[in-house]
Amino acid sequence: MKQANQKRHRYRNTALFVVIAASCIGAFLIGIEAIRSIRSNVRSTTVQVIREITNSKSQMLTAILNDTERDLRSLAASLDATMELSSAAVLLERFEKDHTISGLTIIDHGGKALYGPENAYLLKGIPEGFAAEVEADGFQMSDPLIDENGDRRVLFGTALAGDRILYASIPTDSMQKACGETTYLGEGYSYILGKDGKIVVPPLRYNYEQVYEDIGNLLIYADNSSERVQAFIRALNSGATGSVVFQIDGQEQLFCFEPVYEKRGWQLVTVVALNAVEKDGAQIISTAVAMATVIIGVVVTALAAGSFLYWSMRRKQQENDRFLLDIYQAISENTDTVIFILNARSAAPDYVFENSGRILGIPAEEFLKQEQQEQDSAFRSKLQAILEEPWPSEGCTREVHTYNERLHRDMWLKILICPFLLGDEKKCLYAVTDVTQEHNDREKIAAAVVVAEQANAAKSNFFSSMSHDMRTPMNGIVGMTTIAKRSLGDQDRVLDCLNKIDFSSRHLLGLINDVLDMSKIESGKLALVCEPFDLGELLLGLEAILRPQCESKGQTLTFTVNIRHLRLMGDTLRLNQIFMNLLSNAVKFTQEGGAVSFTAQELEQRGNSPTFRFTVADNGIGIAQEAQQIIFTPFERVSNTAVHQIEGTGLGLAITKNLITAMGGQITLKSAPGQGSAFTVDLDLPMQEGELPVAPVAEAVTLDETSFAGRRFLLAEDNAINQEIAVELLTAYGAKVETRNDGKQALLAFTASAEGYYDAVLMDIQMPVMNGYEAARRIRTCGHPQAQSIPIIAMTANVFTEDVLAARNAGMDAHIAKPIDLTKLYQVLKEKMDAAD
Repeated sequence: MKQANQKRHRYRNTALFVVIAASCIGAFLIGIEAIRSIRSNVRSTTVQVIREITNSKSQMLTAILNDTERDLRSLAASLDATMELSSAAVLLERFEKDHTISGLTIIDHGGKALYGPENAYLLKGIPEGFAAEVEADGFQMSDPLIDENGDRRVLFGTALAGDRILYASIPTDSMQKACGETTYLGEGYSYILGKDGKIVVPPLRYNYEQVYEDIGNLLIYADNSSERVQAFIRALNSGATGSVVFQIDGQEQLFCFEPVYEKRGWQLVTVVALNAVEKDGAQIISTAVAMATVIIGVVVTALAAGSFLYWSMRRKQQENDRFLLDIYQAISENTDTVIFILNARSAAPDYVFENSGRILGIPAEEFLKQEQQEQDSAFRSKLQAILEEPWPSEGCTREVHTYNERLHRDMWLKILICPFLLGDEKKCLYAVTDVTQEHNDREKIAAAVVVAEQANAAKSNFFSSMSHDMRTPMNGIVGMTTIAKRSLGDQDRVLDCLNKIDFSSRHLLGLINDVLDMSKIESGKLALVCEPFDLGELLLGLEAILRPQCESKGQTLTFTVNIRHLRLMGDTLRLNQIFMNLLSNAVKFTQEGGAVSFTAQELEQRGNSPTFRFTVADNGIGIAQEAQQIIFTPFERVSNTAVHQIEGTGLGLAITKNLITAMGGQITLKSAPGQGSAFTVDLDLPMQEGELPVAPVAEAVTLDETSFAGRRFLLAEDNAINQEIAVELLTAYGAKVETRNDGKQALLAFTASAEGYYDAVLMDIQMPVMNGYEAARRIRTCGHPQAQSIPIIAMTANVFTEDVLAARNAGMDAHIAKPIDLTKLYQVLKEKMDAAD
C-alpha cells in the first residue's frame, strides 16, 4: 500500500510536474505569442493612424493648392474681363488682402511689369520654360525658389489674355503650417518631396535642406542601403502610398508617404521614430515578460499569475484602445469630415467619428447601433446603401446630392472610399465631407460669369450705339466750324453756323452728362442733397421750359397740380432732372399735334413726409410689352425703327429710375404701341419745419461791354485754351483779368495784392502744384484783409454733387460748371460781389 501510495504520489508529482511544466511551457509560448501579437497590433494600428494622418494632411494640402489654383484662375478671369488698369489694380489689392498669397505681379510677353515690382528678386529665379508651361496649361506652379530674404517660396503663374502672366507666391512654411507643424503628438514631422526625392519643403523642425538637396542622400548618409533607398525613391516617383522604416541618427524611423498635388508629382512624407510608435507596446511587452517569468518561477501561483497577466494585458489593451480613441476623437473634433471604418465580416461600422451629429445630423451611436428613424429613412437609406455597396479594389471618390431631413437642407457630400488591412482583417474607410458650400460657390461663380458676360455684351451694344450718337453732334460741330471758316465774309452765315455749333455742343454735353450720371450710379457714388425748395416754383419752371417745345410741334401741354404742401425738402437738381427727362421723352416720342400732360397729386401724409404722385402721360407712339422689360435697364436701348431718328444715350430712363430709387420712391409704366405712355412716380418728400425764405425774382440779364466795368478778377487756370476763353469772355464785358497757372501762383498773387485790388477769384480745381481746394483754403486763412470776404468761384469740369459740396467745404462761395454759361457766371459774380461790397 505504501509502495502503491508512494507510486501514486510519484505519479501525482510527475503528473503535477508535467502539468506545471506544460503550463509553464504553454504560458511561456502563449506569452511569446502574445508579445509578438501585441507588438504587431500596436505597430500596425499606430502606423495606420499615422498613414491616415498623412493622408488627411496630404488631402488638406492638395485642397489648399487646388483652391489657390482655382482662386488665381478666377482672379485671372476677372482681370481679363476688366478693361481698365485701375480696376485691375483694385482687384489685385483686394485679392492680396483676402488671401495669404503675396507678390502679385502682371508681366507681359516682353517681360515688362504691368502691375507689381518689375525687378522682383523672386521673378529673377523663374525656371527656364516656366512661362511657356503657364501659357500652355493656363496655370503652373514651381518648385520652391529663394526670395530676397533667403526664404523659400512657391511661385504660381496664371495665364492672362494678351500674352500676359499673373505671378504670385506663398512661403513654403505656410504650406507646412496649414496642415500642422507636428505629427503624432509632437513626435513626428513632415517633408514635401519632389521628383527623385528632391526636398521641396523641409520640415519646420529639422531644416535638412541646408545640407541635403534630396532625401536619398540623407538616407544613404545615415547608413541605409542604397538598394532600399532607390526602391523608396522609385515608389515616390510612381505616386505610390505606403510606409517604410529607415535609420536616421542611429534610430529607426517610420516613413509614411502619400501623393500630394499630383500635377507636380509631389509626395508628403511623415517621419516618426519607431520608439515613439511602440513605446506603449514596449510597456505591455515588458509586463508580459515579467509575468511569464513569475509563472515559470512560481508554479504554485501559475493559474493566479496567469489570471493576473490576462487581466493586466486586457487593462493595458483598454488603455491603448482609449489612447487610440482619444486620437480619433481629437481628429474628429478638428475636422469637417466624418470617418466611418467598416469591417468585412458584417459590413457594419466599427467606428464612426463623433462629428457625424454636427455634420450629418445623425449621432454616431445611431450608426453603430444600426438604428434608423422613420423620418430619416430617405437620407439614411441612401447613405446606408452607399456603405453597403461592394468595396472597390482601390481608393475612389464620389459625390452625392441628397436632401437631409434631419438638417432640413440639400447637401452635396464628397465620399472618399479607401479599403485597407488592419492587421489581417479587411477594413474600409469612408470619409464623408459636406461640400455643399463649395458646390454652391462654384454655381455662384458660374452664374456670376454668365451675368458678367451678359453685362459686357449689353455694354458693347450700348457703346456701339453711343459711338453713333456722339459722333452725330460732333460731326455738326466739326462741319459747321469748317463752313464758318470758309464763310468769314458772310456774317449771317457765320452766325448761323455758330448757333448750330452751340446747339450740337449742348446736345453732346447732354450725352456726356448722361454717361457720367450712369457711371456714378453704377459705382455707388451717387449723392443726394436735402435743401428747402418750393414745389410750385419748380413745376412752373418746368412748364416754362417745356411749353415752347410743345408749341413748336403743335402739341398740347397740360399741367394739373393738386397739392396742399408746397414748401418741401429735397434735391431740386435731381427732381428737375427726373421730371425734365420724362417730359422731354413725352415730347420727343409724341407726334406733331399730339398731347402731353403732367399731373401732380398729394396722396397722403405719413408723419412729416407727404406722399406725392407725379404722372407724365402722352398719346404718342407707345412702348411694346417686350421693350417695357428692358426700358429701365442700363446700356439697353429699344430697337424700334420709329425712334431711330431720335437721338439719345438710352440712359435717361435708367438714370431716372435709379434717382427715384435713391430717393426712396418708385416708378411704374403703362403703355401700348400706338396708344401712348404714362409714367407714374411716387415720392415721399419731407415738409420744411419753418417758413421757406422768399427767393428774389431773378431779373432778366442783358450783358454789354460795361457789365464788368471797373472789376478785376484773379483767374487760376492751368489749361491755356480755357484761360483764353475765360479772359476773352470777361474782358469783352469790361472786366480786367489776371491769370495764374496753378493754385500756388494764385495764392501768392492774392496775398501780395493790396486790399480791394481783386474783386473775385475764379478758381479751377484740378491744377498742378496746388489744386483749387487747397488754394481756396489757404486764401481763407492767409490773414489778408479780404481773406474772408472776397468771392471765390469754382469754375471746373468736376460737376457732381459731391464736387459742389467739396467746393463749399474748401471755402468757395459758388460753383460754375464747365462749359461756362456766361449769363449764370454774371449772375453769381454780381450776387457775391454785391454781398462782399
